[in-house]
Amino acid sequence: MYESGKSKRLKEIDVLRVIAFIFVVEQHSMGGYSNIKGISYSYFKIFKFVYTMAKPAAAAFFCISAITLLKSYSEKFDCKIYYTKRIKKIILPYMIWSIIFIFRYGKYEGFTNLFGQILSGNAYYHLWYMGMIMRIYLYLPIILFIANNIHNKKMGLRVLTFLTLIIGYYYISKYQNVISNKCIQTIFTNPTKVQRKFINVSPLFWYLYFVIGIYIGLNYESFKKNISKIKIPVTLIYISLLIYAYLNEIKIIKYNRCLGLLYFVFSILFWYVISLYLSNKVRIYSLFNFIGRYSFAGYIIHVPVIQRIASILMGTFHLTNWLVIGLLTWVSTSLVAPLLVKLISYIPYSELITGIKSVSKKNKNVDVSI
Repeated sequence: MYESGKSKRLKEIDVLRVIAFIFVVEQHSMGGYSNIKGISYSYFKIFKFVYTMAKPAAAAFFCISAITLLKSYSEKFDCKIYYTKRIKKIILPYMIWSIIFIFRYGKYEGFTNLFGQILSGNAYYHLWYMGMIMRIYLYLPIILFIANNIHNKKMGLRVLTFLTLIIGYYYISKYQNVISNKCIQTIFTNPTKVQRKFINVSPLFWYLYFVIGIYIGLNYESFKKNISKIKIPVTLIYISLLIYAYLNEIKIIKYNRCLGLLYFVFSILFWYVISLYLSNKVRIYSLFNFIGRYSFAGYIIHVPVIQRIASILMGTFHLTNWLVIGLLTWVSTSLVAPLLVKLISYIPYSELITGIKSVSKKNKNVDVSI
């Protein structure tokens, strides 16, 4: 997670990352079951509620990435070491799995298209996040320079910058399709599906959560102290926004952009508060630490795992209750995917596809700031 021996490990961030991972698994398991024809309305509402709760997962991951990157590199940045670690631990495993998925699922359309699919996260539908975060890894030296400079300015300028970014993001979110289409038309003459996706997964459309993560990372101890003092108001606001988001998801009330953005922000804050609590529970943290250690590669492979587990539940055990299938698939995948990565780690040179040292090298340190 952090530079070994250089940064204090933040157990609550470990827990928050696992919660985000579990929510991603939910979106790709139970999350899609509400679209099944013929399910009861009660099941539909349950699926939608859990899906609504899990929706901010990508925003949480983006925020976590900012926190861990800033905590690791804001004071001392070695460009060579940084990019070497990113390539070895994140980008290379991602590229190998992408190529496997592209050929496994018949998406290969030539070398040029292969490269574009990897850059845009198009090898499999859940990999769009990697197409976005890789650009953040590339830009990080510039981001660090700007963030540190602003952080060293007077409070008034820092607040003004933060407010400007928030207001700017509101309008970028509002006109995302217009901005995206304009960029596509300007850059590409006859844009392909992959080229369109490359623009659509731009960090520009998610930067609010990274900016929040930067703020937290640069002011971590004071943030941790202050959020603990206001955990009850944060919880109450989160519950209120969750109710709004759920009612919007089942189309009882209309979408409100401000409330929608606030829901994502307060979801991160609320689950951070929960993570602070869980990180002090030894047994719970032990389980979460295990999942978190293998969560990066677990995230990469979780969709095929979901499909296989669902197939076994329906084909071998003949389950027909969609709620039971959904819950079992969600919980099982959250545990099985990291466990599979753990088993893979016993293979020599498995770090090429897992991003962590193989057990044969007797090194369990990990850096998975995704």
